[in-house]
Amino acid sequence: MRPERVRAPGDLGVRLIVAYKGVKAVAELALAVVLVVLAASGELVALKHLATHLREHLASRWSVLAGRAIGALASERGVHLIEIGLALDGLVSSVEAITLWRGYRWAPWLVVVATASPLPLEIAQIVRTPRLSRVGLAMVNFAVVGYLVLRIARKWRR
Repeated sequence: MRPERVRAPGDLGVRLIVAYKGVKAVAELALAVVLVVLAASGELVALKHLATHLREHLASRWSVLAGRAIGALASERGVHLIEIGLALDGLVSSVEAITLWRGYRWAPWLVVVATASPLPLEIAQIVRTPRLSRVGLAMVNFAVVGYLVLRIARKWRR
């Protein structure tokens, strides 16, 4: 039995969300591969530099957390845990993008839950160290959640 599908997304908002989730997935999976290569080649000093760069220059809550974790756990075991975390989050983002793109009825719910659940962490990070880039990323995530919640509500009213 095949999952029930709506048609592929024709609406610009959904296409933009699919693109955002797809780019995020590719970036996280690429970072996981970079970490695997650096750890395999024994470049823990390079990992420390990467950790500093992630903490200071990127806005994503995951990049900040990854930067802290890499800095604190720049051991082979610790780096492998971070690689797994990035790869899993990249896979979740991939699933979100693919299910929205394919038009499954439950896909907006999946994206809402996956995107809204870490928003409290983002807000806490903004309160601790406010940066325009962090605020911008949080606003994008709020917009994704808000747009899909409104879309779900419209469909329920019909």
